[in-house]
Amino acid sequence: MRALWVVATPPALQTRYMTGAWVTTFVTTAAGFMGRALFLMLPLVVAQAGDPADSTRTIDVKLSRYAFSPERIEVRIGERVLLNVTAVDSAHGFRVKELGLDLRTTARGKTVSVELTPTKVGTFQITCSEYCGSGHSRMKAWLIVTPGT
Repeated sequence: MRALWVVATPPALQTRYMTGAWVTTFVTTAAGFMGRALFLMLPLVVAQAGDPADSTRTIDVKLSRYAFSPERIEVRIGERVLLNVTAVDSAHGFRVKELGLDLRTTARGKTVSVELTPTKVGTFQITCSEYCGSGHSRMKAWLIVTPGT
């Protein structure tokens, strides 16, 4: 941590966004000085935050014969999420019926992306919507939407 000495007037507390985090700076006077004095500014990280200009979270999802990875995707209501869905072996689908989401991957290794902003809380089943073999009906995962904070 760096400390910065500056000449300033009475104590202050400032909060601003800098390099990916909210930073609070406390400025206090050196003992015994009046009016303009030498101050010590110590930065304190208050809360970690993403870049406010792009608050979309990216989640990579891999589809392979009869499995999703991850099998559980947890997001908050109203959170902007970019899903990058990639089939590892053959064509697959990624369907969340209750949310009207249905993607199809056409080639091995090709990624299909979709942005999702959930509007209701719940646990939603993810299924493969493209027949991929005898275990197709067992290919399931879960999208869990929790209340925002």
